[in-house]
Amino acid sequence: MKVREATEQEYEKIYRQGYREWAKGRSLQQYITDNQKEETLGKRYVLVDGKEDIIASLMLLEFKPRLFGIGSIVVEPEFRGKGVGAQLIQESLKLHPDAAFMLYSEIGAAYYERFGFRALPESHQSSLQAICMIRADEGLCTQILKEPVPPYF
Repeated sequence: MKVREATEQEYEKIYRQGYREWAKGRSLQQYITDNQKEETLGKRYVLVDGKEDIIASLMLLEFKPRLFGIGSIVVEPEFRGKGVGAQLIQESLKLHPDAAFMLYSEIGAAYYERFGFRALPESHQSSLQAICMIRADEGLCTQILKEPVPPYF
């Protein structure tokens, strides 16, 4: 399996994967429209098998130099619990080794802590449905938290 940038031709499949997880009362078209707004901030990455079938995907958003957001992580149901999501996250973190990464976890903090993420202090939490987490060295983290945290993405 390998990680690579998604092609535009793969976006429809990626959107459908995400829609299965996060429809939140929206139609598929509304979900796609909402997600396309993120395309200007970053890139989608996929983990593919030997036949180039998409096993997992995520969005890597660039908020500013050295600050990225990880969002829309989806693993195909038959591959869950097999480490493919972890592989995709680890490879994505390697793309910008000196950067800080943020994400909003809807599954609690423990899963992401093993990648070096930690929950932001309560004073920086803004979402009721997810925990905002950061992965950064202490100096960069302090610098980033001097400004408002990006809202749920």
